[in-house]
Amino acid sequence: MIARIVVGLGSAFALAGCGSSGMAGTDSGLFGTVRISPATPVCRTGSTCSRPARGFRLVFVRNGAQMTTTTDRNGRYRIRLEHGRYAVRPGRTLKRGLQPARVTVPGRRLAKRDFTYDPGIR
Repeated sequence: MIARIVVGLGSAFALAGCGSSGMAGTDSGLFGTVRISPATPVCRTGSTCSRPARGFRLVFVRNGAQMTTTTDRNGRYRIRLEHGRYAVRPGRTLKRGLQPARVTVPGRRLAKRDFTYDPGIR
């Protein structure tokens, strides 16, 4: 009797797990870095002209919904997103300067996507 209950509960949990694992976006998203380039108005030969974008807010937009993430002190970010195509913009009043401006999130995995932000200084 107890064995039947345990088997029945195990089957119920297995079926519930199958239903939730099929939900879009639970295992997908993006990670990577954001760099500011150029980071100074004058670049010197032999030195890098870019730097990590610390505390940089990325806004991902799809079907009118917005999801945001902020980079750490090394310019790294990670965000869970549903599978699909997204427009991406900086989370500032500036709407331009971020490349790429569109990304595709693959299904069922995290993908590496790096961004570069051009602040327009020259």
